[in-house]
Amino acid sequence: MRSLRRIIIFTLPLIVIGFVISTLYKWNYIQHQQRLPGEFNIPEFSTDLDINKNHINDAKDIVQGALNYVANKPIYEDLKEYDGDGWPGGRYGSAADVVNFAFKNAGVDLSVLINQDISKNPSVYDDKKPLGEKIAFRVVENQRVFFSRYAESLDTNYNNIKEWQQGDVVFFEKNHVAIVADKVNNNGVRFIIHNFWKHQAGYYQDVLETNAWGKVVGHYRIAQKMLTPKSDNDKPAQMLVKQ
Repeated sequence: MRSLRRIIIFTLPLIVIGFVISTLYKWNYIQHQQRLPGEFNIPEFSTDLDINKNHINDAKDIVQGALNYVANKPIYEDLKEYDGDGWPGGRYGSAADVVNFAFKNAGVDLSVLINQDISKNPSVYDDKKPLGEKIAFRVVENQRVFFSRYAESLDTNYNNIKEWQQGDVVFFEKNHVAIVADKVNNNGVRFIIHNFWKHQAGYYQDVLETNAWGKVVGHYRIAQKMLTPKSDNDKPAQMLVKQ
């Protein structure tokens, strides 16, 4: 009986410590090694798209736009604060805002394109909680509908590492969205850039394999047809970029 008690006294702290370390590692409070895709023979995605005509690949523009946005350390708060044009005000933002600012840096203003697609095709978005025209583009469900209609649809299995490239957009089952980053982990699986919690360890994280937000339900890449969404009268949406 005494020996059993000693075993419990000895092993219980180890179990607790192991659980704490595992949790901290899972949520990137303990930093993960970042590796280059080339180490896993992942080809770099190339495209002729240069929508903002800055002579930089749009995929790289998207990643840089996401990094520029999260460098300001936006505090997660779901659509409670915004300016007159619907864009987030102050230091607050949501998961969808990472995507919005990322694409804005590539010359694609989703606030115009998504809102116009909703106004021209309301039935497509009926069950996606538009929440009013000004902030509809900041709703994850609306973004997912738009990307499914106009972006290039890709493999949702993150273990197919050669199918995942920087600048892609990934949607999760539990109403979350992120930008696919330019680095990979020790398995070749991509890091993501996202905003999900006001106390998160960082915004550039290795969390795809945790399945913390459920399964991946959408994986998309920028495409030219995003700039001309379908409409009832076949008029292309205007692309406006805020400077």
